Formats: sequence, structure tokens, C-alpha cells
Amino acid sequence: MNATQDASNQAQNKINRQLIEYNEKQNDLIFSTRKRIYTLEKIQKRDCIFLLGMNFLICIACILIAVEFGGFTW
Repeated sequence: MNATQDASNQAQNKINRQLIEYNEKQNDLIFSTRKRIYTLEKIQKRDCIFLLGMNFLICIACILIAVEFGGFTW
């Protein structure tokens, strides 16, 4: 009976080690994905602010051109 229990315990320990290794790999993938997403969100925010600023400046330039050369009066 001890030999059977030892074999069963060894098999269970092997399975447990495999599950732990698999979970560690999954955790590494999850954390690396989160890191990539965080950096992409940072880049997207920076680009969005830049594009909004450029859009604002282009609109102001168009208004100033219309006022200066279009003979627009208040």
C-alpha cells in the first residue's frame, strides 16, 4: 500500500509542479501584456493631445486668414 501511495503522491506532485509552471508562464504573459498596453495608452494619450493642439492651431490660423484677407468685419 505504501508503494501505491508513494507512486500516487509522486504523480500528484508532478502534476502540481506542471500546473505551477504553467501558471507562472501565464502570469508572465499577463504582466508583459499589461506593460505593453500601458505604454500604448501613454503613447495614444500623448498623440491625442498633440493632434488636438494642432487642430486648434489650424482652426485659429484659418480664422485669422479669413479675418485678414477676407475683409471680414464684426
